[in-house]
Amino acid sequence: MVSVEVIARYIQINRSSSTPLFIQTKIGLEKAISDGHFQSMKLPSTRHLADQLNVSLNTVLMAYEELEAQGMIYSKPRSGRYINPEISLEHSFNQVAFQTEPQEWMRRAKNTSTPGKPIEIKRSSDDSEFPFPFITASIPKESFPYASWIKASREAFMAKSKQFSLYDNFGVDDPSLIEAILNEVNTSRGIEATPDNIILTVGTQHALYLISELLIQKGTPVVVEDPGYPDARHTFLRAGASLTAVPIDEGGITLEKIPTGTEIIYTTPSHQLPSNISMSTPRKTGLLQLAKQLGSCIIEDDYDTEMRFIGRSSPPIASQGLDNVIYISGFSKQLGAVCRIAYIIAHKEIISSLRDIRRYQLRSLSGHEQRTLAHFIQNGGYEQQIRNLRRIAKKDGSLAKN
Repeated sequence: MVSVEVIARYIQINRSSSTPLFIQTKIGLEKAISDGHFQSMKLPSTRHLADQLNVSLNTVLMAYEELEAQGMIYSKPRSGRYINPEISLEHSFNQVAFQTEPQEWMRRAKNTSTPGKPIEIKRSSDDSEFPFPFITASIPKESFPYASWIKASREAFMAKSKQFSLYDNFGVDDPSLIEAILNEVNTSRGIEATPDNIILTVGTQHALYLISELLIQKGTPVVVEDPGYPDARHTFLRAGASLTAVPIDEGGITLEKIPTGTEIIYTTPSHQLPSNISMSTPRKTGLLQLAKQLGSCIIEDDYDTEMRFIGRSSPPIASQGLDNVIYISGFSKQLGAVCRIAYIIAHKEIISSLRDIRRYQLRSLSGHEQRTLAHFIQNGGYEQQIRNLRRIAKKDGSLAKN
């Protein structure tokens, strides 16, 4: 517990000193606050601090009253004591003042900018406060299935699920979640896959990074949609790709403009980003045939195939086989930042190689988050959330037309 460590470092009671115990306590707290501690949390309760210091409640209470009189802290009824925001601001200014010039060893760090410096997605911390933020992985706060998710989270700590939630699983993806994805989420998409064909990632961006690490070298010719998803471009360029931006028309990416020699084709066919065009089944088939002719790979980013007003989306390209397709999908578009889990479905040899890369990058995903999502899907929570989001989107669309 951070507060306990701070107490031990800054407040050392000396009972043989002539300085009263409450002053010793107050001086230690004052120094801890000045050094920037407790900025984003409430101060320890009088009882907790008294127990830690082995002093009376009155000693701590008098120390707090002194600090309150100086304006360093303030009390919230039925809540606790907090740092004065002006003190926090002053600490921030002091931190800036103490910054030093970069050292020589720092200048040897790699250049982290993307080659060519393409446009980046910019966001601010208050995006979510707007009625229609128009950002990915952002859902209306009132639409999150709190009760269903909390229930699934509790179940992830019970019975046989407890062990997977709590212990290091050495890079093994949750078998329950893999089964739920393959048998319940992807059934309607028509993708034939086994557990050897799937790996979990921390979101779509992580999936793109892993694939780029595996398949892209300096100069690898990669096609992207124009306009298209900016972060995909950044990921491919940073891996060394030679990008060709191919324009889209009313049916998606234009096949005849994909150059000979292309090794990788990145596309968002279900809902093209940002145009929201849905690629027709004939165009998808044509793209797969072209990829086979070129000996290239299609990265199919199916980030929100379930989001539709009416009818069913046409089957993904991956439903026609995984020989030339790497399929990516995930859950953040339906669950927001609460669940950043995504997954890749591909030929088992590709998945095996991706596991090797991931093993030395992040070891494994949170066991509890994986098992919570598994229970959430199995309990019908995911299917219900899709229906809720469709209903909200359809309602907002109707309001926009009026």
